[in-house]
Amino acid sequence: MLIIYAHPNKTGHCGYILKKVEETLKKRNIPYLILDLYALNYLPVLQPDEHYTSNHCKISPETKEFQQLLKEEERFIFIYPTWWNNMPAILKGFFDRTMTNHFAYRYVNFIPRGLLRGKALVFTTTGGPALIEKLLLGNRSLKLITRDILGFCGIRAKGVLIGSARKFDSEKKIFIDKVIEKNINFLN
Repeated sequence: MLIIYAHPNKTGHCGYILKKVEETLKKRNIPYLILDLYALNYLPVLQPDEHYTSNHCKISPETKEFQQLLKEEERFIFIYPTWWNNMPAILKGFFDRTMTNHFAYRYVNFIPRGLLRGKALVFTTTGGPALIEKLLLGNRSLKLITRDILGFCGIRAKGVLIGSARKFDSEKKIFIDKVIEKNINFLN
């Protein structure tokens, strides 16, 4: 199991989700690895020679390591906050740099074909109510990752949005515990 964590701290909602996911995986004796992009000081900026053009792309050793992990694993968990109706820039950069043509996807007769396999569970938090995110915005921040990135690359993904993540209290922790318990089996 590969967990990609994209939040600068571990004290709020996302940190609590990470902690509960770890506890759940340990209870079930499921091995996992965490890629904490902020703790790794991950550089999300795509370099000019990394941009895929004309069948030429230079891939950094760090990106090659991440690609190897993505290729070896079949189960993924992404945890991040929704900022400006989107993922944090560090996570976007991770996707830009690792999900390269001929690794994560390729075109066959102008039709994209995902090259990765497996399932992903995507957890995101937002300060606004989940109902507003769903009804007015169409779960845009989740669909961007679950469908437009992971789905495009061949990974079946389920998104979970935890709304009204402004006040972090025992009631919210109980809610998050239930959400994780309910959704973690998707990865089986």
